[in-house]
Amino acid sequence: MPPEHLEAPVRASRLMNREVRDRSGHVIGRIADLQTTRGPDGRERVTATIVTSGRWGRLLGYERDEASGPWLLEKLARYVLRRHTHRVAFRDLIL
Repeated sequence: MPPEHLEAPVRASRLMNREVRDRSGHVIGRIADLQTTRGPDGRERVTATIVTSGRWGRLLGYERDEASGPWLLEKLARYVLRRHTHRVAFRDLIL
């Protein structure tokens, strides 16, 4: 399902946990989160995805760079949780 076929509104649940492949066809992980921006028409549009090769249920919001919390949890998140996450632009998705 290439992203260009998703011009019509799509529920986020259709994208979550889907496998993402690189250009050579190897699985790089699953979609764990979506990043959106508000368009000029006021509607939210998906601009990027957070893809993880690890267990995405453990991310707890710390996969985002802007997430902050107690310093120890932030340090743990940087070391353990984020090491398997990648930001993939929506236009570059290969599902």
